[in-house]
Amino acid sequence: MSTEIPFGEMIPYTITRYRDNHMVDEETVVAVEIPLTFVVNGHEIATLMCTPSHLKAYTYGFLFTSGLIKGAEDILAYDCNEKKWRVDVTVKHFVDPELLGQRVYTSGCGKGVMYTSMMELSARHPIDSQVRIDGQKIIAAMHWLQNCSDLHNQTGGVHSAAVSLNGDLPQFHIDDIGRHNAVDKIIGTLMLNQTPSENLVLLSTGRISSEILHKARRLCIPVLASRGAPTHQSVLLAKEMGITIAGFIRRTNFAVFTHPERIIAHGTKIS
Repeated sequence: MSTEIPFGEMIPYTITRYRDNHMVDEETVVAVEIPLTFVVNGHEIATLMCTPSHLKAYTYGFLFTSGLIKGAEDILAYDCNEKKWRVDVTVKHFVDPELLGQRVYTSGCGKGVMYTSMMELSARHPIDSQVRIDGQKIIAAMHWLQNCSDLHNQTGGVHSAAVSLNGDLPQFHIDDIGRHNAVDKIIGTLMLNQTPSENLVLLSTGRISSEILHKARRLCIPVLASRGAPTHQSVLLAKEMGITIAGFIRRTNFAVFTHPERIIAHGTKIS
């Protein structure tokens, strides 16, 4: 009989708890992390650490935000080997990653990679979205995201991401050990479902760093919202890209760092 532990998003583990000057064994669960290798048209392009879920959406999102495909229709075949943790993809037009410019290894758990040409391209044309979102809806959507993840509640080891249409409560969320992975999985899901992006709010439990901003810009998502903070680079770039950043979202307030005209407040602005 096989003793191999089946992989899911979390696995059981016995820890030793220190409490009140005593040591006691205790059962818990930990978040699973696997190395996923992407092979495109026979070329191995990257191995990234991630949570073993939503791998098809992750593949589409990662290849899109990395600039290796222009849309979901560019992928002709997809196969995932969950024993070797290898994804084989056939695309219409293979782009050698070396031609995309210097690799930039991004911050955050799970690691990630972007290419300089994609970073430059995403900054060229600002998003011209007329969407306006009620501030109270943003608070409610973030509260929903913080309380929807069983994986986070049980392990504390993952980030969550979701999208809100016009500020309404999200229809789904995705968890991953890396906040940028979670965003790629959300973007891949939107691509697979052919979801229009002009009225979307991208919600994340992690900080809004420049790579998260570039991923949102690639799909023309006009509003980013997080319980955490943005970095100074993401704020500077968001001004140029026409993206609204809302951070430090709490029960009664949040900070709007860029393009506040998209946020609706029903009271009078106090200077």
